[in-house]
Amino acid sequence: MTEASRGAELAVPAVDLDYRDLFHGSPSGYIVTLEDGTIAEANATFANWIGRPREDLIGTSLLALLPVGDRIVYSTHALPQLGVGRSFAELAVDFLSADGTRLPALLSATRQPADGSRPALDRVVVFNAHERRLYERELVGALRAAERAEAARASAEADVLEKQRALQEKDRVLQESLAESLRKESLLQTVLDTVEVGVSVVDEEGNVILTNSRQRFIHRRALPSGSTQANECELLIFGPDRVTPLPPELRPVRRTVQGQSFSDQLVWFGTGEAQRAFSVTARSVQRPGGFQGSVIAFSDVTGLVNAVAAKEDFVANVSHELRTPLTSIMGYLDLALEDEGEIPAYVATSLRVALRNSEKLLELVSDLLSAAAGPSSIKQQPADLAELLLGAMTSAAPRAEIGKVKLVADFPAQLPAFLDPQRIGQVIDNLLSNAVKYSPDGGPVTVSAWTSGDSVYFQVADTGIGMTHAEQSEVFTKFFRSGTSRKAAIPGVGLGLVISKNIVEAHQGTITLTSEVGHGTAFTVRLPAVG
Repeated sequence: MTEASRGAELAVPAVDLDYRDLFHGSPSGYIVTLEDGTIAEANATFANWIGRPREDLIGTSLLALLPVGDRIVYSTHALPQLGVGRSFAELAVDFLSADGTRLPALLSATRQPADGSRPALDRVVVFNAHERRLYERELVGALRAAERAEAARASAEADVLEKQRALQEKDRVLQESLAESLRKESLLQTVLDTVEVGVSVVDEEGNVILTNSRQRFIHRRALPSGSTQANECELLIFGPDRVTPLPPELRPVRRTVQGQSFSDQLVWFGTGEAQRAFSVTARSVQRPGGFQGSVIAFSDVTGLVNAVAAKEDFVANVSHELRTPLTSIMGYLDLALEDEGEIPAYVATSLRVALRNSEKLLELVSDLLSAAAGPSSIKQQPADLAELLLGAMTSAAPRAEIGKVKLVADFPAQLPAFLDPQRIGQVIDNLLSNAVKYSPDGGPVTVSAWTSGDSVYFQVADTGIGMTHAEQSEVFTKFFRSGTSRKAAIPGVGLGLVISKNIVEAHQGTITLTSEVGHGTAFTVRLPAVG
């Protein structure tokens, strides 16, 4: 041991055993040096790290343990800084181990001034830079992990808050939607209760989902005596004749359950003086899943039905009262004309005019009676339709010749059918008469007939004035006459086609038409070929 080291050792204050254990067991290296860098004390951690015995280090210069470059840095920067500022921090240097390996380190030091007999001492802390870097990496990693965890927590908290806000918004929207739904439901119920039409909404099984006050009143009217509630099968519902109970399968709700949509079904609710007539209309509700129920409307048409019945009774009574005196007038006119040679010519002419007008009036009265009576007098039997067509064309030939209309027959010699010859003959006469009347400029009128399946068809087609689409929809209405016919002063009262339609439908047949303004009209009748 040199004199300098021995002096340095004397300068290091004595420490107790516990402090020495702490000093040598520290994870960092500690060195105590004199002002010139001579090592006065070093702990075991530093000695073990650089691979040198601790005893060899004491008395050695700290500069001898550094490479040349770091010696210059330490002597020119660190030592002067200790002399002036009395400390420095984290000076990066390399130490040379016993085998010459460079060991990176960070030095921090403070200078304790001289005190009496003790010289100034530099206390140097040596950090293993490699371990520190590992520690820093671990620390940085831990910090990054903590940051990620914090970010995840913040994100999760934000998600939770966002979900809470979304739930609150959804709840608000739901509450508003519920309030709006209740408002609309109340408005709908108010509207339904205001209208004079009974309305019911039923599901696919016929259960009532929604109804209005008018419909509840109608339902009570049809309840059996002593009953406060009943299903549709038990209600007092009757057909158009007011006395025949409506079969269950024809009752409105039952029909809707079967998926039917219909319009203007006439039924009577209740009995006695309280009995009322209703026109029932139903429309099914179709959704992607299929049939979802129906909406049914009940319109009170009692006044209309009674008015129509009264009108028909009035027409029938008036027509009947007119028929008797007309028959008498025509009889006396015939008698007077039997002695035509014994009366003046001008009187005979006047009598013939009176007789001709009487015949027209009787024909009008007969039409009125037929329209009022309906098709109740149909007597179907096997008959030859071709014979009826040929007879009607023969009767219409004189009128057609006067109007320069050419009658064209296009049917086989025989056409067996099951019909009432007299009433179907009336239909053919009506159609031929119209075809001739509504061809004021002449032209062909074609009468054709054919058989298809179990039906026989005949058609009367002209090339006359024709009808508009609006007029075609009204052509089978009583007393309807087209605007063109009125302008052209073509005679008629608008009953012929109504009577013809009633007769055809009484035969379980159909009558249809096609027409175009200026190009004519074609009526087609379908009748059963066999009984």
